[in-house]
Amino acid sequence: MKKAIQLLTLAALFTFFAANTYAQRAVKLGHFNSKDLIVKMPDYDKAQNTLKEYMEQLNTELESMVKEYQRLESEYMAKKDQLSDLLKQNKEKELNDAAQRIQAFRSNSQVEMSNKEAELTEEIYNKVKQAAESVAKENKYDYIFESNGILWYAGDSDDVTSLISKKLGLNK
Repeated sequence: MKKAIQLLTLAALFTFFAANTYAQRAVKLGHFNSKDLIVKMPDYDKAQNTLKEYMEQLNTELESMVKEYQRLESEYMAKKDQLSDLLKQNKEKELNDAAQRIQAFRSNSQVEMSNKEAELTEEIYNKVKQAAESVAKENKYDYIFESNGILWYAGDSDDVTSLISKKLGLNK
């Protein structure tokens, strides 16, 4: 029993000193600005071009729908006085349906653009994250923060933008 108490006391002292030693180790902090890096990446330009092309496709389709609506409206207005009530109702319904399709397309296009942008930038952000993790491990950083992010106060930290830029293969 006495031996067990001695072992427990020794283990507790070891744990205390080990924790105390760890607690006294200086934490190494770093920061960088991901936006500065991302706009320099070739993938970013490619994503922006893809997004621009996609937006142009959506705009072309929307313009086509608007022209079709205008054509239907012009035909209706030109023949309105000559149409029976049933044909007028049918043409008005056709116009309303076309207007609703245009409105739905506009709404869906905005959602699609947001989704496309998220899809295209996800890979870029993952590359930056992997580079930051690699720099942190190679240079023994405990934390790397976004320099213009949520952190409102920090003591001295190293700007690791150049290290991450190098890891991404970017020239400053």
